[in-house]
Amino acid sequence: MLVVFTHLCTVFAKKSCIGSYIDHFKQGVNETSMKYQKVQKPVDEREKLRKFRELDDAFAQALRQLDDPESDFDIPTGPPVRSLAALEQDDIETQQKEQQEERERIFKQRFEALLIEYGVDHYDLAELIDTLIGYGLWQQDIAPNS
Repeated sequence: MLVVFTHLCTVFAKKSCIGSYIDHFKQGVNETSMKYQKVQKPVDEREKLRKFRELDDAFAQALRQLDDPESDFDIPTGPPVRSLAALEQDDIETQQKEQQEERERIFKQRFEALLIEYGVDHYDLAELIDTLIGYGLWQQDIAPNS
């Protein structure tokens, strides 16, 4: 046991010694790396002109491909343009849908309130409707007369 303890102490001492060397190395790298950073050279006018010509040529080629009816150049376009009447129709349909959903929500709310008020649960109501339909007193999918 004593041997293991002394071995661990030796390893720990070596690691802490190595750690200080690593810290010293990192500090040296940080100090010297700042000295040797490359300074970007300014781009001369000829290089700027060459890059502009390449860009201009690429743009001209793209325009030629657009004008060519035989070209199968795939250009992503946006959604198709829709008429104002179609957009208004969509708005009307959306409003009607929202109104229908609101009517359904209100009906469900009132229906649940009536069930609670009269103390009827969903199972009993379903059983009553099945009985009425079974005896032919009520037809399915047709509202009964008041």
